[in-house]
Amino acid sequence: MTEREAASQACVLVVDDDAQVRQVIQWALEDEGFLVLGAANGREAMALVAGGAPDLVVLDLTLPEMNGLEVAERVRALERRPVPILLITADGQAPAKAERVGAYTFLRKPFQIEDLLNAVRTGLRSLADG
Repeated sequence: MTEREAASQACVLVVDDDAQVRQVIQWALEDEGFLVLGAANGREAMALVAGGAPDLVVLDLTLPEMNGLEVAERVRALERRPVPILLITADGQAPAKAERVGAYTFLRKPFQIEDLLNAVRTGLRSLADG
């Protein structure tokens, strides 16, 4: 199975309150063949997760209604299988916050789309490798 074929079967949840950031990420991931769900806040994210766990979550920490840490904790509590979390943040304490959230890695905003795609592929490969 090619990387493109694997991507076409993967569902990525993008959680960011900035509609422009969310849309750019969604377009980039869809162009690579991913199914993408978007949420503007923690409550929307949890409603989407309740409908079926995504394969990977791209998560901003600063969210209205429920912060990223709460979202990560709830995703972990609900998961039927491990769900990798890619933290995206403009915060200067990204490494510590990524560790606290249980993210496999992080990207500081602004980031390059290719870095995002590589990070998502890495997270999904970690699932496949078990």
